[in-house]
Amino acid sequence: MSHSNEASGTPDHAPAEPGAEAPRAPRRRRTVVVAAAAALVVAAAAVVTVAVVRSGDEPAGDPAPASVPVALSGVDVPDGTTVGVVLTLGDAEGAQWSEAAQGALVAERRLALGGTDVSVVAENDGGTDAGARDAVASLVEQGASGIVVATSGPHAAGAVAAAAEAGVPVVLPYASADDLGTDLGDARSTAPTAVQNGAALAVALGDASSVLLVDAGGGSPQGVEVAQIATVARDADLTASAADIARLTGVVSPTGTGETAPAPVETPADAVVVSGPAARQGAVVAALQAADVSVPLVLTADATSPAFAEALVAAGGSSAGSMVTVGAETDDAVALRSDAAGRSMSAFLGGVRVLAQDGDATNLTGDLPFSAVADAADSRSHDAVLALVRAVSTAGSREGEATRASLSTLELGPGDGVAGPVLDLTRPEALDGEVVPLHASAQSLGLRPAPVDGAAPVVWFAGTTTTTAATDEG
Repeated sequence: MSHSNEASGTPDHAPAEPGAEAPRAPRRRRTVVVAAAAALVVAAAAVVTVAVVRSGDEPAGDPAPASVPVALSGVDVPDGTTVGVVLTLGDAEGAQWSEAAQGALVAERRLALGGTDVSVVAENDGGTDAGARDAVASLVEQGASGIVVATSGPHAAGAVAAAAEAGVPVVLPYASADDLGTDLGDARSTAPTAVQNGAALAVALGDASSVLLVDAGGGSPQGVEVAQIATVARDADLTASAADIARLTGVVSPTGTGETAPAPVETPADAVVVSGPAARQGAVVAALQAADVSVPLVLTADATSPAFAEALVAAGGSSAGSMVTVGAETDDAVALRSDAAGRSMSAFLGGVRVLAQDGDATNLTGDLPFSAVADAADSRSHDAVLALVRAVSTAGSREGEATRASLSTLELGPGDGVAGPVLDLTRPEALDGEVVPLHASAQSLGLRPAPVDGAAPVVWFAGTTTTTAATDEG
C-alpha cells in the first residue's frame, strides 16, 4: 500500500498568511509495509457501559461487539488505482475540515489489509477557486480515478468544475450544493443540505419562542425564525460581545464600578443559535460560557468539525457544556449501537487505531505522524474514498468517465464498509440518513487515540448518553 503525501510549506496545524495562497510542495510517494501483526480482525479492546436514551424511550441495546473486522476485503480494482483528496490548509476557507479529511487514509489502510492496493494522494487548494482548479489538475495528472473534495465554501465549486472538465468523479463529504452556490452536476455530496440542517435546527430549538442568532460569519440558517440578531465580527472583542449577548438572554452582571447595571431586557432570548465557521463558533461559545449564558446553545452544522473542539478548548471553554448541533450520525457514538451501523463504525475506529499504531504512517500532507491527527480523522472522508473505490471496482476500470458512470449507480451501506449513514449515489445529494439534533459530550468513549494535547474531545450523539465507564487498551 502506498499513499502520496503533499508536504506543504504551510502545514495543516499552522495558519497561512491572510490572503495568501498556500504553496504546494513537491509530492512524494512512499511504501508502507502492512505488518502481519495488523490482523484482519482487530480487537476493539474497549470496556464501555453506555445507555442511549431518545426522548423517553427505553435504553437502546448493548454496544457493538468488542472484536470487529477491520479489513475491507473483496474489493477488486485495477493496478495503480489512485484516489485524490483536495483539502485546504492554514486558516483559509474550508480549512476546518483538513484534520477530519485524514479519515481518507483509514480507508486506504483498511483496503490494504483486505488485499486491495489503492493509493491516496492529496493536494492543497489554498482556499481559492484557482487553487482548487490547480489541485484537481495535479491530481488528474497523477492518475486519480476519483477525487474527494474535502473542503467547503464557494471556492470548492472550482474543484467540481475542473473535475467535470477532466471527466473525473467527485465526492464532497463536507459541502452541499448550498455551500458551493451552484449545481453539483455529476458530483456527489454526502453532506446534509441547508433544508435538512434547518429542519434539524428547528427540532433542536423545540418550543423556544425568542431565538437570538449570534452571527459569527455563517449568516442566518435556512428555516430558523429568529427574534433578534447579534453580529460578531472576526476582529470583535469577544468578551464584550458575549457580555452584551448575555444581557439579551436575561443575564444581569454587576459592573463592579459603582455604576448602575443595565436594566434587564423586556423579552430575553430563550435560546441562542451560533452560526459561522467551526473555529469561530468554538471561540464564541467559550466567551458565552464565561459570560454565564445559561439558555440553550444551538450550533450550526460546522460545529461537527474537529476544529470546533480545538478552538473551544484553546479559548478556555468547556466541552462539557450543554451544546447542541445538527447533522447525520457520523460520529464515534454510533459504534455504541448493536446494529449493522454500530459494527461498521466500530470497524472504522479499529482502522484508526491500527493506523495510529504504525510509526511510519503520516498524515495526508506528510508533515505529521498519523497518530497526531488520529483523534480527528472522521468517517465522512473515509466513506467518500470508499465510494470512489467501489465505483472503480464496479466499473473494472481506472478511467475517469467509466468510474463516474459507475458511481452514479451505487447505493452503499454498512455491508459495504460505509461507517456513516447509507449513501444513495444515484442522486447528487447522496446522504440517505436522517439529519438530527446532536448533543455534545466531553466523555471519551475510549474507542480511538486521545488527542495528543490531552484536551477533552467533543463527541456528538443523537439522544442523551450517560457513560459510566470507558477504557481503551488498543
